Amino acid sequence: MKKRTFYAASLSGLFILFGPRLAAQTLYWGLNAGISLPSISGGNNELSQGYTTRLAPNFGIQAERSISERFSLQAELNFAGQGGKRKGIQPITDLPPQFSSFLPSGQYLYADFKNVSELNYLELPILAKWYWGQRFRVYAVGGPYVGYLLSARQKLSGSSDIYADKNRDPFTIGGQPLPSQSFDTTINVISDIHRFNFGITAGAGVVYPAGKKEQLFFNVRFEYGLINIQKNSENGKNNTGNVLLTVGYARRFGQNK
Repeated sequence: MKKRTFYAASLSGLFILFGPRLAAQTLYWGLNAGISLPSISGGNNELSQGYTTRLAPNFGIQAERSISERFSLQAELNFAGQGGKRKGIQPITDLPPQFSSFLPSGQYLYADFKNVSELNYLELPILAKWYWGQRFRVYAVGGPYVGYLLSARQKLSGSSDIYADKNRDPFTIGGQPLPSQSFDTTINVISDIHRFNFGITAGAGVVYPAGKKEQLFFNVRFEYGLINIQKNSENGKNNTGNVLLTVGYARRFGQNK
C-alpha cells in the first residue's frame, strides 16, 4: 500500500511537469534550501515519549506549473531531516547483557544522557498553491507528501550513573551501585523503522521577482506524518512532524497564459 502511494504521487508529479498543454502555460523550475525543526510526536510508552525539536537540513528541487493567474500545482523532491531529541532521565534501550540478566522481562533501567534520533527522508510533496497580489505576491500552499527513509540513527552522548527507576534510585548488583557509564555511541536503527512515510503539509510564503524570468521566494510550512514510524509496536508509536523555513530561486520557462 505504501509503495503504491509513493508510485501514485510520483506519477502525479510527472503529470504536473509534463502533462498536456505545457506550451500554453508557465513552468517554473527552482531550488530551495533551509532548515527543518522536526520532532517525534505521539508515543505510547517510555521508549517513545519525551522527544523535543532538533535542528536538521532541508533542501531540494521543485517545479511549479500554472493553471491560472491565481492557482498553480507544484511538485518537489527534497532531502528532509526528521526526528527529534531527548535529554535527561530516560530508559536505556541498548542494555548490556550483564545488566539485563538481573532484570525481569519488560523492566527498564534508566540513565541521564542525550539521545538524538536522526531520520533522513527523500520526500515528494504534491502541492496546490493559491496566489494574491501582483508584483509582491503572497501564497498559501498545501497537499500530501510521500517519503522514503534514507537513514535512521540514534546518537547517544554523555555519561551517567545507572538508576533502577526515574526517581534516580541507584541500581545495585550485590548491594553495590554500578560505576558511571559512558553513552557516547551511534546506533543504526533503520531496520526498526518503516521505509515509507505519508503525510500532509501546509503553509504560506512570499514571492518577489528578481528579473524578467527569475523569482525569489520565502516559505514557511508545517508537515505531519500520518503513519506510525516504528515496525515493532513494543518500541512505541510515533509520527514525524516538523516546521520548515526555506528560501529559494526559480526561473520561468514556457509562455504566460
